[in-house]
Amino acid sequence: MTGKPRAAPVNPPFRGGLALGVLVLSLGSVVCTEPTDEPVPPPVDTPATPARGASLPWVEYQAEDGKTNARVIGPSRTRYDAAAIEAEAVGRKAVRLDKTGDYVAITSTKVANSIVVRLSIPDSATGGGIDATLGLYVNGQRVKSLPVTSRYSWVYQGEAIDTPNDPSKGEPHAFFDEVRALVDTLPAGTEVKLQKDAEDTAAFYVIDLIDLEQVAPPLEKPAGLISITDHGATPDDDVDDREAIQRAIDVAVGEKKKGIWIPRGTFLVNAERVNDQGEPIRGLSLKGIAFRGAGMWHSTLKGKEGTLYCWGEGGCHFADFSLLGEVDHRDDEEPANGFHGGMGQDSVVENVWVEHVKVGIWSGFNGYSNTTDGLVVKNSRFRNVYADGINFANGTRNSVVENSHFRNSGDDALAIWSFKNAGDPPGHDNVFRRNSVQMNWRANCFAIYGGYNNTIEDSTCEDVLTYSGILIDNEFDSHPFAPTTALKNISLIRAGGPMFGMTHGALRFYTRQGPVRHVLAENIDIVDPTYAGIQFQDNETRMEASLSDIVLKNVTVTGAGTYGIEAIDGARGEVSFEGVTVKDSARGALHAPGVPDSFFKRLPGNSGW
Repeated sequence: MTGKPRAAPVNPPFRGGLALGVLVLSLGSVVCTEPTDEPVPPPVDTPATPARGASLPWVEYQAEDGKTNARVIGPSRTRYDAAAIEAEAVGRKAVRLDKTGDYVAITSTKVANSIVVRLSIPDSATGGGIDATLGLYVNGQRVKSLPVTSRYSWVYQGEAIDTPNDPSKGEPHAFFDEVRALVDTLPAGTEVKLQKDAEDTAAFYVIDLIDLEQVAPPLEKPAGLISITDHGATPDDDVDDREAIQRAIDVAVGEKKKGIWIPRGTFLVNAERVNDQGEPIRGLSLKGIAFRGAGMWHSTLKGKEGTLYCWGEGGCHFADFSLLGEVDHRDDEEPANGFHGGMGQDSVVENVWVEHVKVGIWSGFNGYSNTTDGLVVKNSRFRNVYADGINFANGTRNSVVENSHFRNSGDDALAIWSFKNAGDPPGHDNVFRRNSVQMNWRANCFAIYGGYNNTIEDSTCEDVLTYSGILIDNEFDSHPFAPTTALKNISLIRAGGPMFGMTHGALRFYTRQGPVRHVLAENIDIVDPTYAGIQFQDNETRMEASLSDIVLKNVTVTGAGTYGIEAIDGARGEVSFEGVTVKDSARGALHAPGVPDSFFKRLPGNSGW
């Protein structure tokens, strides 16, 4: 989440290079199913073990599992080290192409007509990135020069929230970015190869993964929508279209049309606007209409002023386009979000791809009466952002994020923050379900800061650089926790990391500013956490802080880097454990210095601790 640091930054000792856990998420070829607009129920024959994570339309191939003549690097969990770029790879391993002729190749298992490559190339000597190409080969023939860049990666200054593009600050991170391209049809069994040739001028290419997807043809314009091209926007011409797009929006709102249409192509939204008082007008503003495109692979808004604001009475319907910003570092004084502010009543964001912004969606806005109620976000992708993927803030309620994918977030991928600022009510009755998160390089996969009746379920978290997989935290001036926060059917893989002088457990409960209460964590699998699997931390400076009415049921911790269960800083209160299993912890199953036995209410079914 954006805001003040959680503590003074201190570099802690760190144990890196742990063995990888065994889970389908880490396999070289993960076959995913096609997305749907309707919720996907758990299998009727296995109601106790519903599917976890988003149902996604691509197959993911880990580079290290492919064929290569180059060097496989990792595993490593050493942060902020240019010699350990693979620490920020999914699975903590990658392939490094250094010499002309170096390659990595995979064989497709399903038909596809698009590719996404997650990779890292060097920064420029003074920061700000470089541009280069990389050869894409199909069955032995170079068919495309992929345009790759480091302009949206390589920031510095380690734990600091401000992330300058200045190598002199040291402690580099956020190494990876992605390139995507539509290609001719690749039948199952096609060899897809990435190769550094003489024309590919970056000093090295670290390849993390390849996603291959069968992309549907462009959608046709629905009846009743106004095309932005009718108001002066022109695709693919490198001329700014912000004024034309806003004119189309204003006409649709004023004439009570259904909405506007973004045709195929890329439309620039870089121009700055000011009001009559000379104050800047940020982004694009609309209310009560649809904002739709031909598909997230076909219709693109690109630029630094592409933030979308839904305001006033009535909600907005955003669908089927990409929103690609120009954010290359974090500055919390700049909005620079994909979607920002109160989203009104019953807004929808679906089939949208958001990348290179500060926050994907920040719902709720300080001092703004138009709150967010009934927002639904589904079937969307949030990649390479410098802060949160989605933050339900400032009283957001009755809202859902489902069947969406998050990768390379610079803060919490998914957060519910019940901030008390300006009289905002608690966030409540929000649900994150069937979502997949990969490699947060700062903060947590999932976080809840206060509020009530909020749920995270049927989801996966894979790789976290510095913080927890799930954080339940009374912090950031949040409303108190009230019944009930629920965590159900979640996998946490290689989660947890060092930050602010602390080692953060994969599933963490923290009472920094007050009690954490009324939490149910059920059917949680924690695999290969960097430090503790389950961690409780009390704030020793606030004697009223405590943990109570917390129930852990059917939770398994396997291969913890330190302890299976850890309670520190004089953790107080009582936590119920039922069916909690700990296996193969590096330092021991339980670590609770100075914590009374009464803290652990042991119910039937526990083992290994």
